[in-house]
Amino acid sequence: MLNTLESGVGRMEQTSWMRQGADRSGRLGRFEFWAMNNPVRRWFQKNLELRLFKAMLRRRGLDPSGGVLMDAGCGSGYGTRLLIESFRPSRVIAFDLMPEQIALARRRGLGVEFFVGDMTRIDVPDRVVDAVFVFGVLHHVPDWPAALAELFRVLKPGGVLLVEEPPIGFTRPELERGLAGAGLPILERRTAAPPTFYSYLCWKPKA
Repeated sequence: MLNTLESGVGRMEQTSWMRQGADRSGRLGRFEFWAMNNPVRRWFQKNLELRLFKAMLRRRGLDPSGGVLMDAGCGSGYGTRLLIESFRPSRVIAFDLMPEQIALARRRGLGVEFFVGDMTRIDVPDRVVDAVFVFGVLHHVPDWPAALAELFRVLKPGGVLLVEEPPIGFTRPELERGLAGAGLPILERRTAAPPTFYSYLCWKPKA
């Protein structure tokens, strides 16, 4: 019964989202572009989403500091800056579907490989990334299972995926089945803020 209700809510939210936000290509509409580039969104990203990611890593004894990080769907690059400050990576790969977002990201002067890219076809070799971070972007991707397969591909064995998403475009059980189907077992799940958002720490098995 609960799954049925959650599925129905997810479908209604998805319909509303498609009217107000991202189009079927995954590009953000005017309202959603504003929503992803305002001080409130940045506050949540810094003080709730990233903190939750770091807490999950810490509880599992995992530390991607000094490694190769990917900010998938990086938007204006604010989250990318937070990752650099938090983990001091040796390399950061960051991309977004929208050239407008990448233009904003490049203005930050972070020395990062920002590029326009599609999460379902990432222009990065296999097994090069230690940790992938997805800050509430996967639900914008129409073929999100293909995106998860790509994130699996670019991760090194033993690498981790941290993803935070609302139940829009998929229900929570659907997302969890998608993660498992992509070969990314869930190590930990936590409720984010607002409470309908969920954060996941997943990993790519070594063999």
